[in-house]
Amino acid sequence: MSLLGRREGLPSRTVLIPVGHHPRRTAGSHRFVVVTGVFGLALAGAIAAAILLGSRSDHVSAPPRTPPAPAAPRPRPPHFSGVALLAQARERGITRLAGLGVPVFCGALRGNELALTFDDGPGPYTAKVLAILRRFHAQATFFLVVNRIRFWPSLPAAEARLGSVGDHTWSHADLARLPRPAAAAEVERARTAIAAKTSTGVRLFRIPYGRAPAWLGRYLATRRMLEIRWSVESRDYLPGTTAAGIVRRVAPGLRPGAIVLMHDIHPVTVRALPRLLALIRARHLRAVSVPELLRADAPSYPQLMADNRGRGCVDLATAGRE
Repeated sequence: MSLLGRREGLPSRTVLIPVGHHPRRTAGSHRFVVVTGVFGLALAGAIAAAILLGSRSDHVSAPPRTPPAPAAPRPRPPHFSGVALLAQARERGITRLAGLGVPVFCGALRGNELALTFDDGPGPYTAKVLAILRRFHAQATFFLVVNRIRFWPSLPAAEARLGSVGDHTWSHADLARLPRPAAAAEVERARTAIAAKTSTGVRLFRIPYGRAPAWLGRYLATRRMLEIRWSVESRDYLPGTTAAGIVRRVAPGLRPGAIVLMHDIHPVTVRALPRLLALIRARHLRAVSVPELLRADAPSYPQLMADNRGRGCVDLATAGRE
């Protein structure tokens, strides 16, 4: 028997292959040698294939790169509705004039707005006044006597929604006849109560009887409040007055910038109001709140000074600038 040594190109393990027949070996032992050799070659091939496949799978099945997280959206600027922006503009108009410490008698006479104002309510006819204003799509400003609110507690909020509300003192006291602490208490107590009822800031004030103490202007200015007077007086409080008489007195003053004084506690005023609103519409004017009038057609500083010297609305175009 001869031995076949290590072959070139084969693994270093020595494999014995019989080349001749030996009488003592059996066919089973020959098969064992051949099977064992074949199994070794198969095992080596399987290991090599596994290594090759493993290296390929490592390359192919590598996890994909995670994409970068999207950038967070930029915060959007706050949204302001048209109503909110209009309210801010009205507030700025009041603030600019309130710092001067002088009353306002009218607007600048340039636009097509005028302001209807009602004093001394709420009262038994206030709800009818509100209904008429709504029917004509008109606004107004209500100067409230606060000790009367307890009888009509829901009306101040309705008045504020339709136009605006202002302070007319707690009890309609004559402030010029009161000590200063008592007069100031009339203003402050009313202001606090109106704000609580309407959930709005109270920036407007009207003096009862048209008589103001000398200190009142600066006092209101420190509280960012503005005193509102009037350019047209209805005199609806006079005994025996009629709706026709109110219309005759008010009609000549219905012009741009006018501030009209009426009272919502008299039934005759309720009867005159539809006629006045129809006349306002026929003249292509708009009845607005005082804050809206001051936003759209605010008086200039020369006009304010002229109005306060004349104690009424002065047309600078005819009176001359001072």
